[in-house]
Formats: sequence, structure tokens, C-alpha cells
Amino acid sequence: MSSSGSIFISYRRSDSIAETGRIYDRLESEFGRDHVFKDVDSIPFGVDFAEYLDQAVSQCQVVLVIMGKSWLTVTEPDGTRRLDNPDDFVRIEVESALNRQIPVVPVLIQGAGMPRRTQLPKSLQPLARRNGIEVGYDPRFRADMNRLVKGLKGMLGQDVAAAPEAKKGNEKVVVVQQGPKYDLRGAQFAGGFAETVAGDQVGGTLNKPGGSKAEPPKPQPAVAKPQTPGPFTEDLGNGAMLDMVHIPARDFLMGSPENEAEREDSEGPRHRVQVPAFYMGKYPVTQAQWQAVAKLQQVKVELKLAPSRFKGNDLPVERVSWFEAVEFCQRLSRHTGNQYHLPSEAEWEYACRARTTTPFYFGETISTDQANYDGRYTYGNGKKGQFRKKTTPVGSFPANNFGLYDMHGNVWEWCQDHWHEDYDGAPQDGSPWIQGGDSDSRVVRGGSWFSYPRLCRSAYRNFLTPVFRNGSSGFRVVCSAPRILP
Repeated sequence: MSSSGSIFISYRRSDSIAETGRIYDRLESEFGRDHVFKDVDSIPFGVDFAEYLDQAVSQCQVVLVIMGKSWLTVTEPDGTRRLDNPDDFVRIEVESALNRQIPVVPVLIQGAGMPRRTQLPKSLQPLARRNGIEVGYDPRFRADMNRLVKGLKGMLGQDVAAAPEAKKGNEKVVVVQQGPKYDLRGAQFAGGFAETVAGDQVGGTLNKPGGSKAEPPKPQPAVAKPQTPGPFTEDLGNGAMLDMVHIPARDFLMGSPENEAEREDSEGPRHRVQVPAFYMGKYPVTQAQWQAVAKLQQVKVELKLAPSRFKGNDLPVERVSWFEAVEFCQRLSRHTGNQYHLPSEAEWEYACRARTTTPFYFGETISTDQANYDGRYTYGNGKKGQFRKKTTPVGSFPANNFGLYDMHGNVWEWCQDHWHEDYDGAPQDGSPWIQGGDSDSRVVRGGSWFSYPRLCRSAYRNFLTPVFRNGSSGFRVVCSAPRILP
């Protein structure tokens, strides 16, 4: 989840595919593909739809319900219209959002066979008259989408700017914006029918089965904002689990200040970077995790099952090249349905610092009680300690404020970026810097069991050729926008 939030688009394919696609394209251009979930494009093959949709909704911040002519009712072959279809995935999605107090925004569609406003259910007609905008031609569609985007950005805490124009078309759309006085908290799908759609703001009722009417609902309190996303775990098989930690969006100063002890020129100029939210492995990839993924079908590069110099399931995998680390991410992505990759250099430093500005996330110096490095040497006012001469089990030392372990020492960690001599011209959005620089070298971060303490600093940068392997180089993974949470 990022600062832009995640938007779940709920729709019924029987009457709104084209319109939903058009809305999705616009929202994707505004918020990014990783932050707009449209189930038909996002659900992995072979999973349980109901369970997957419920989990996907749980990690979103707002649900858009695309309402066409059949959204409220189900028509049986004999013409009977009912509201209690237990296998209705649209209702599963909306119910999941309501149960979690996730805001729901209805979008009423007209045109291309959709009902006119007067043909909408009576409970929706006042809503359409009050908040809707009938769009009969493309400029009005663009204006309507601008309004929707502006409302979503306001809900998700973004600065609202002028929205770009959407694609051309001739659909008629009625957009109903979410506001502080409108939500779908009154809807009751679990009971087998919708007693109301829009609470006291609609002012109407739906027919219950048998012709009876539902009583107007009492006013509902404002919808609570969703809580910050938490960690999640991937099951890699063979007993191997991958713990992922949520790293919240924020800007930070990347690089070291000029007065930092043993600073190098490559650590500057210090500059501000706005990093979107992402998920990062709680630990460096272990040998047990490596073996589980290495047994999966090859994408491009062959992987050895046991490449490491130091053996142990809980030890970080090492003697892994950059290309092999990328292959691991690709196999992991295909196996889980989530998109994994190596961190950008900015993501790595931001995650390592965890809102600190000191040379280490512990403070001004480091000790061998806090990390695994060559303790025969010191940094600043630090004291000498152990030189263990090997890797240590992941999680053996204190975590940083984000809950990440072993960001200092143990193994160097590969990043996506090409090596650049300094930060002059570096991206300021947290993305990997893969334009220019030395394309035959990749950045590594964090130091290792074999490193001097100064090399383990949060700001220190180093590089290796992408085919290089040794007993002090490993990696950890990043996931930008997972689809499945516990």
C-alpha cells in the first residue's frame, strides 16, 4: 500500500465491462497500475475466488462499485428477480468492505444498454438526482472522471491537482462521489438481500422478497479510516515462509551529511527522495527460502539449490549473483501472484534508516552486539568486538524501527540500480536508477560479516559486477503492492 492508497474496482461483468475498462484506464493513469485492483485482471489462476476477493478488499483503502442495470438484482431463467444470490462475487466484495469499514463509492453507469435514471431502482433515483452527473458525450465523461479522481484523491489524502483527460468514447456515466454524508454502511448483504443501498441519504427503500418494504435505516456514523497495512507471510512450500514488512510512504534525506565520519564522495550530494510505500523482506533471503524457490520452474537463469559457502537453513543465502537474485524474484512472483523484485537503492536506504539520520539505525556507532561485521575494527567512539568470520542466522540482532533485521552487516544486499559515482541527477521518487552510470555494475548495500564497520553505515554505497558471487553477498526482496494479505 502506498500513500496514493489502493482502489478496488467491483463490477458485474454482465453489464459493465466496457465502461469499467474505461474507468480503470483513467484511474490506472492517475494512481498507478499497482494501486488499482480490477479482479478480472488480477486474480491468479486456480485460486478460490471468494476467499481471494475478500483478502484483496482487505488491503484496499476504497472500493468503487460500478453499478449497471443488473447490479441490485439477479434474474432467474423464469424471469424471477431476487436479491439473495450467495455466489454473487460483487456482493462478497462490497460486504467485505463494509465489514471492515472501508469506504465504498458507487459509480452509476448509463448508456450502452444501461438503464436511464428513471429506470434505476427507486432507492437510487434520489441519489442520482442529488449527486449524479449524466454524461452523454466524451467531454462530459472526462469532466465526470475528473470529478471522481478529485474525490478519490481527497479521500486518500493526496494533493488534488488538475486531472488529465480520459480516453475518448461515447458511454453515458453517472458518477456518484463519496462524501462525509454518504456511504453504503446501511447495506446488509449477509442477510440475503439489500435492505437499503445508501442509508438515510437515499431516502428510499428496496423491495424485499415477497413485496414487503424495508424500514428506512437510522443515520450511520462516518466510516472510519482503514488502519495502516500490516505484515504478511508467503508460503513458499516445504515449510519455508517469507515474512514481508510494510514500509510506509514518506520522504527522507538520502546520502550522508558532509560531517559524517569516514564519509565518501559517492554518498552525496544529500538529497530528498519521496518513497512510495512498499513491502520488504523482514530478513535477507535465507537458504531454506532459496531452496524452495530454486525448485520452481525456471524463468531465464538456472539456480543451484545450495550455492552458499556457509551452510544452514536460517543463514542468509550467499554466493548468489545479481542475475540469480533477479531470477529468484521472477520465480517468486510467478509462484505467489505478487510482483517481487530487488529493492531500488533509495528503497533500501530508506528502509534501513527507518526514520533515523545517524550513521546506523542504532545511532552514531555500532557494536558486534548489534550486527555481524569485522569487530576487530571500530567506528567513531565504538569499541572492538567479535570477528565471527562467517554469517549468522537471520534475526540474531536487534531490528530497526520498521521491524527489519540485518540491514547492517551479515551479507551485502543487491539493489536494482546501476552504479553511479554520486547522486548528481538521481531519481527523487524512489525508483531504481538504471539510466546512465556503469551498466556493467550493480549497487550493493549494508556491508557484511567480512566488512569494516564504516562499510556497514546506512549511507555507504558499493558495487559489484552482476555476475559476481562470493560468500558475503546476498539479497532481500521487495513487493510493491501485494494482492493477498492474511
